[in-house]
Amino acid sequence: MNYGEGVLRRQRLGLMLGAGGLLLALGLNLSLGARWIAPDTLVGALYEFDPDQLDHFLLWFQRIPRALIAIYTGAMMACAGVVLQSLMRNPLTSPATLGVNAGATLLVVLGAALWPQLLSPENLVAQGITALAGGVFGAVLALTVARLAGMAQDPRGFSLILAGALVAMLLSGVTQAILLSDPQRRSDLLGWASGNINHVYADRLAAFWWIGVICCGVLLLLSRSLNLILLGADKASSTGVNVPLVSRVAMLVSVFAAASAVAVCGPVGFIGLVVPHIARPLLGAAVGPLLLGSTLIGAGLCLMADLTARMAFQPYTLHTGVVMDLLGGLFFVAIIRQHYLSGRAGRLT
Repeated sequence: MNYGEGVLRRQRLGLMLGAGGLLLALGLNLSLGARWIAPDTLVGALYEFDPDQLDHFLLWFQRIPRALIAIYTGAMMACAGVVLQSLMRNPLTSPATLGVNAGATLLVVLGAALWPQLLSPENLVAQGITALAGGVFGAVLALTVARLAGMAQDPRGFSLILAGALVAMLLSGVTQAILLSDPQRRSDLLGWASGNINHVYADRLAAFWWIGVICCGVLLLLSRSLNLILLGADKASSTGVNVPLVSRVAMLVSVFAAASAVAVCGPVGFIGLVVPHIARPLLGAAVGPLLLGSTLIGAGLCLMADLTARMAFQPYTLHTGVVMDLLGGLFFVAIIRQHYLSGRAGRLT
């Protein structure tokens, strides 16, 4: 077996593991909860829904919508994390650390403060547009601050991470101030603003899922060019790749993918940071397979986080965003130790 065949075999194995993990997480998410639903009941509800059976009702109107939201959120955040880390060549880059989540949250909260009708069900499209604009705003602001801080002269990318953290804290502070100014608005938005995967947001998923599908398709189409850019801008240019255009389009599409997830259930952090590091040892650095594998792993991880949020403190339910922050903090420390405290260069290759 030559090297190329070995790489392909490892990638196939990684994708199979990701798909298997996703199916297992989905089965557990649908079966476990305050009420156990047996596998035969689960299969029966999927093939022949009976509205008079409580288990069937719970599955179709609570657990399945919640699971779909978790899958979408995890997939979009992971997909965005892969591309952002590849473009920035920094292992700590993610939608959360680049200000995307905080920007999207701020503009939705600010929009609701200026125009309360934004939160009404008939204005779902306006909510989505606001979240997308906020995600772009947060990322542009973080990049602007990083450039002013001398990102071009920073070989390890610390300025970008610090700028992203600064922007995220600033925007989050403004968001909290707006929420605290109106108790009713705070009550309406607090759950969403802390990353709440909930079946009541199923209508938002139905309104915005197509954005994520288009974004993933565009990123897969750009994956070959992104692979060449990873080898170096000069080499990519010599093969005919328009490096500035591809980089900007890929970054903008990644921001849109992450912001569309925020529009559905609020900011769920750290999946975009953690999942590429889990997938890379299995799938390598090639963007195409890494995107596919990270999408599967991100969806499965978000399902497990949501299950933990529902099961850990029964009869109380945590917000999934809180669980992801706790888990992500531990991974964040591990990534810092691996890439910045172990003498390694701290950049992705």
